[in-house]
Amino acid sequence: MSYNHENLIVGCGNILYGDDGFGPEVIRQMNEENIVLPGDTCLVDGGTGAPHYLFTLPEDEWKNIIIIDIASLGEDPGTICVLDIDDVKEEERYMDVHGISATYPLHSLKDKVNIKLVVCQPEYVPIEMDIGLSRTVQNRIDDVIELTIDVLNDMIDI
Repeated sequence: MSYNHENLIVGCGNILYGDDGFGPEVIRQMNEENIVLPGDTCLVDGGTGAPHYLFTLPEDEWKNIIIIDIASLGEDPGTICVLDIDDVKEEERYMDVHGISATYPLHSLKDKVNIKLVVCQPEYVPIEMDIGLSRTVQNRIDDVIELTIDVLNDMIDI
């Protein structure tokens, strides 16, 4: 798959660990429903490798990146919000199981590419493998799709 597009919508997370699979599940549903997206936009199931493989190999065409993921917001499960990359403070960055920051490559791209994160407060991220989203987070997918399209439209209009 080519990532030579102006706009990327990337679902990040691990489908083997409950709500951590939220990002890829949103992308799967957008593809399944043939969601029409504005501009030169590519949907990417980034799984757990996007921060380390996709974002460290930037393309000149990239103008806008939207990351869909879970985040510890300190809010009720299912709460969704839009964050700027600068809203993710250095000391609060999510670290993957290998101790590598999931947002580090994005911080290095922020001066060249517009970056937004559409995130959802998880309800259940198990320590042991357990496939499937909680009902609370599953029920927010349609809202996140709608919000993502709105965010993309705003980014394209910049």
